[in-house]
Amino acid sequence: MKVTLRDIASATGFSISTVSRALRGEGRISEEHRHEILAKAHEMGYELPTGRRSIPKNQPPHIAIITQFETGEFYSCFFEGFSIASLQKGVQVSLFSVSHDYTKVDTLINNLRALGYSAAVVFVPELKEEQYKRLLHAIPKDFPVISCSNINNPVLDTVTFDAYRGASLVAEHFCKQGYRKVGIIEGPQEKPEARFRTNGFTDYIKHESISEIVWSFPGDYTHDGGIRAFEALKEASDVPRAIFAANDAMAFGFMESARAQGWRFPQDIALAGYDSLPLCKYHYPQLTSVNTNYTLLAKNTLETLLSRIGRPVSHQGIVSLVPVSLDIRESSVYAEDAEKHPPTQKAAIKV
Repeated sequence: MKVTLRDIASATGFSISTVSRALRGEGRISEEHRHEILAKAHEMGYELPTGRRSIPKNQPPHIAIITQFETGEFYSCFFEGFSIASLQKGVQVSLFSVSHDYTKVDTLINNLRALGYSAAVVFVPELKEEQYKRLLHAIPKDFPVISCSNINNPVLDTVTFDAYRGASLVAEHFCKQGYRKVGIIEGPQEKPEARFRTNGFTDYIKHESISEIVWSFPGDYTHDGGIRAFEALKEASDVPRAIFAANDAMAFGFMESARAQGWRFPQDIALAGYDSLPLCKYHYPQLTSVNTNYTLLAKNTLETLLSRIGRPVSHQGIVSLVPVSLDIRESSVYAEDAEKHPPTQKAAIKV
C-alpha cells in the first residue's frame, strides 16, 4: 500500500501540513523536526519529491563536489583529481564548500537537485555517523551520492584510499632500510583514517619484529603540530632512527624545525609523510610520502556515480578502497656518499 502524508503524520505526531512542508523543504520548521519527519518517511518507504528541473538530453551530467575546502595543497589536489577525471569521463564538476556550516549538506544537495545537478560527491571529514544517517534520509533515491570520507560504520557507499595499507608501506620501507628504532606522529585519533594510518604502521612493525616503536606523538594534521612533535622529540629518552608522520603538513613542520637546529635527513633521522603532495618533490630534502592518487580516486568515484544515475539507489555502506603506493625520496634513503658523512650524535642523545 502506498504511504501517504497522513500515514507519516500519524506515525510522527505532526500535522499533515507540517509533514508536507518538511518533505518539500519549504516553510518554517526546525531542522530537528524536519530530520525526524524525513527519517520516518524514509523508514516507511515514502518516495521524496524530486523537484528537479528538466535537463537537455545532450547535456553531460553535472556533479557537485561538496567538501570543507581549506587553503593548502591537499584540497587543491583533491579537486584537481576530480577536474582531470571529469574530462576523461565526459562530465562536468563544480566545487561547493560547506566549511562554515557542514551540517547543512542535505539542504545543499536538495538545492543542487533543483538546479539540475545529477549526483554529488561528499568529502566532509567532520561529519559523524548520525549526520550521515540524516543525510541518507533526506536524499531522494533517484539522486546518487558517494562519500569519500572514512567513518567507523559507513552509512553512504564510500570510495576512499586504503589508509591502512599506505601506512604499512612506510613501515615496510623503514624495515628494509634497516631502521631498528622508529617513531610515529599520529593524526587526530577522532578521525577514522588517522587511526587506520596509525594501525597500519604499528601492526606491520609489531608483526615483523624487526623494528620497534620507541616514540609516538599525538598530532593534529597541522604544520604547527609537526613543530610541536619535534620539540617533544628533543625531550624523549629514546630517540627513533626513523619517523612516520601521518600527513605531509606535520612532516614539513617537523623537518623544518629539525633542520633549523642542525639535524640532517636522513643522516640524523629519516622521515616519511602521507599524501605525497606536490611540495614533497620541491622541498629540501625531498620527502618520502604515501602517494594518494586523487585522479584515480575521482575516476572510481565518478564511475560509481554514473552507473547509478537514472535508477533508484539503496546505500549499503559499501566501502571501495583505492590502492596507494609509496614515493621514496631523499628524506628516508641514504645518498650514495652517505658513508662520507656519518650520522651526528643529535639523533642518539637528548638535546
